[in-house]
Amino acid sequence: MWDRKRDPKPVSRIGCLAHFRVKYDKKSGKYVVTSFIKEHNHELAPPIVVPFLQPQKRARRVAVDVGFTKKDIEREWASSDIRDGDSRCVLTHSVLAYLSAKNDYDPGLFYKYDLDEENQLCSIFWADSKSRADYAFFGDVLVLNTKFRKNAYEKPFIILAGLNNHDQTTVFGCALLGGKTAETYVWLLETFLEATNHKAPVSVITDGDKAIEEAIQKTFPTSQHRICRWHLFKDAVSSAGDSSSFGPEFKKCMEENWNPEEFEVAWIKLVEKYGLQGHPWFEETYSRRTKWAEAYLREHFFAGLTSIRGHGMNTYFTRFLQVWHKLHEFVRHYDKALVCLREDEAKADSESESAYAAFCTILRDLERHAADVFTRSMFLKVREQIMGDAMLILSGKEYLKDDACWLYKFSEYMKPDAIWKVRYDPSNQSLKCSCFKLVTDGVPCCHMVSVMKAEHLREFPRCCIHKRWTKCARSEIDSGIDIQALNMATQVARFRILNSTCSEMNYYASQTIQGFNETRSLISKITSRVKHIYNSKGEVDETAPEVSLDADGSTTRSGMHDPKSTNSSGQCDATAVETPQPDDCSQRSHDQTTSQQLRLNHGLQTSEGTGTTDDGEGRTQNGEFSGAPSQPINLIWEDND
Repeated sequence: MWDRKRDPKPVSRIGCLAHFRVKYDKKSGKYVVTSFIKEHNHELAPPIVVPFLQPQKRARRVAVDVGFTKKDIEREWASSDIRDGDSRCVLTHSVLAYLSAKNDYDPGLFYKYDLDEENQLCSIFWADSKSRADYAFFGDVLVLNTKFRKNAYEKPFIILAGLNNHDQTTVFGCALLGGKTAETYVWLLETFLEATNHKAPVSVITDGDKAIEEAIQKTFPTSQHRICRWHLFKDAVSSAGDSSSFGPEFKKCMEENWNPEEFEVAWIKLVEKYGLQGHPWFEETYSRRTKWAEAYLREHFFAGLTSIRGHGMNTYFTRFLQVWHKLHEFVRHYDKALVCLREDEAKADSESESAYAAFCTILRDLERHAADVFTRSMFLKVREQIMGDAMLILSGKEYLKDDACWLYKFSEYMKPDAIWKVRYDPSNQSLKCSCFKLVTDGVPCCHMVSVMKAEHLREFPRCCIHKRWTKCARSEIDSGIDIQALNMATQVARFRILNSTCSEMNYYASQTIQGFNETRSLISKITSRVKHIYNSKGEVDETAPEVSLDADGSTTRSGMHDPKSTNSSGQCDATAVETPQPDDCSQRSHDQTTSQQLRLNHGLQTSEGTGTTDDGEGRTQNGEFSGAPSQPINLIWEDND
């Protein structure tokens, strides 16, 4: 309880003198400029940062008078799906129509599907342009999450994810598969390579499924495979039986930074102590030790990941994806979830660009350089290593003539037996530590910081700066993907700025009939104008699918059928689910924060695509159609929370 002091707030003031001042002149009846300084001592905020600046977060009268919250919108999305149960019975072509219709917005979207012998949809994979660009920047580590809930067709939903430069989860693509077999996983990973210009990841983390392990060996032969530590520990404890002391000892074998010889000795002792000789699960697990023991993985890069991080991701997507969703709803709601996830990334970009974390170590030069280079979240991790220097004791230093470098030896306070060795080459300022933290996590360790202090370095050497963790991680990429067309974050920022600009006009225009009519007329003219501007700059996709409409206005696809549905025990019938009713009101969409009836039916509809693709004679069809998802309602709110 002694250390309850919070870290100082980030510093955003840098003494910029730029300003524009005016005052009202009573004699002339005009406003007069009294002072104007246009020079800034910093770079201007990029478009992605503007919506998160403090003046943009202030609540306006129109925002206060809306009468419902962001949570109400999410509830309305869910309840509208329940009410419109009959409309969900749409064939598979609706998914392709939706994806096809997106190409007007996102030319970089990629999708591919596979049909079975009966011409039914077997598997489908899709990744929009932002996901493909993120993989080009941060695709060194790939996480395959296969534990998400299934949809109405009982198809496994697979998320392919990684980490961005803020140490946040970023999604590279997703798929609905016909099953969890080695063949379906091979199809998925080969399709993923096709979408990412055949760039294989440096390392892959999975939950230990043998089928996906076989697929990885075939499609990513040069990638290092790691089994999720959380899943392995859970299986080990259940296989060992009732023993309270086994878990910590097995966990030590997984996590301890030993060399392979030390691990082998510890494993033999563990097996003998608990009588696990000949146990089939432990024998098989031991044969796969190079995929889970830190002793064999510490020289491979994993961006600090030891598990699939799937549990938090599953919880997040569960807010948007429900088991009763049909395929076209699944894709649409996935897009909504993805944009909300990317807004968190945009906010992290804003925080990294607009303020510095207050300095709190005695090595101010190194700390300041880390703040300039790394993103906010990664700077905090580097600062922990700078502070960890205080726990180290220099136990030896010698010059290695053969290697022309210095060898530093450190022990740790209260742990004299732990010896860490750091090699330092003054000619190029290269550092290499026996703890391999820089190699595994991409973050310089406290042992390296101690060497920097001993050598009087004012900045981190280039070898200690992993570009994927820096503020400029998205620059200078050779991915073969048009990054300009992929900048969805900028598009989101522009949308928010325009919406914020027009919100006050909409409020006052709705108060009178004359104002309403004039505003609607002007908006119609402006809409026609911006459509003309957009179409004049765009290119017509001659490969776009043709659209055919049935008598009821739905799209059709010749010879293609819905996927087979598997009835699983406990699965809810979507039409039988009741709309949630809050305790304090009998009206839907009322909760404790609202007292008037909420009218959410206007502006919440989602535009759906009406295009279909023709597979010709082949069973597998792919297309590079694009489209930003229909704009999520959460983007029209000011960030008042």
